[in-house]
Amino acid sequence: MEEAANVLIASVGGQGGLTLARILAVAATLENFKVRTGETLGMAQRYGSVVSYVRIGREVYSPIFSPGQADYILGLELCETLRNAHYLKPGGAAIVADEYRPPYSLSFNNPGNTRDNVISELKSLVRKVQVIPARKIAVEVGNPRALNMVVLGAFIAISKVLRENAVEVAIAEVVPKRFIESSIAAFRRGIEFAR
Repeated sequence: MEEAANVLIASVGGQGGLTLARILAVAATLENFKVRTGETLGMAQRYGSVVSYVRIGREVYSPIFSPGQADYILGLELCETLRNAHYLKPGGAAIVADEYRPPYSLSFNNPGNTRDNVISELKSLVRKVQVIPARKIAVEVGNPRALNMVVLGAFIAISKVLRENAVEVAIAEVVPKRFIESSIAAFRRGIEFAR
């Protein structure tokens, strides 16, 4: 890994963006990296904007980074990913679930705004975009809420920032016991999808 990896997680409340950041932090610590995390939360707990910053490296001092400095965006929702695309550095990659939950004001004021339009707009701004049917995969493993684990698996397969085994150990530490097996299954399916 380079000096540091800056990862931005774009999600809405209730999707597990904060859990995803915590898993990355635990896995990075297991691999003897320094890690710093921070987040900004919208006013709504459910469906409000949630942005998490994760910095992983040998020497990392601040959890927050500026627009144009993210190596990766992990998007759990398309509109939030598009809204935060300016954080990616040139050559950065967006790994995003095909989940589409536009804010009410956006869908009401612009009925032509569709999932496909958002994906097209994102691809016009970002050269490296991997769109994943994460909800579908999560449902297939028996845990519809494990969309975040599918995206995590794709991220690990693409970036190789952390070892798969360390991430699985971190999932087992962070996720509630009853969801560990399905979360790891979703993580592994995300890896398979991205390879």
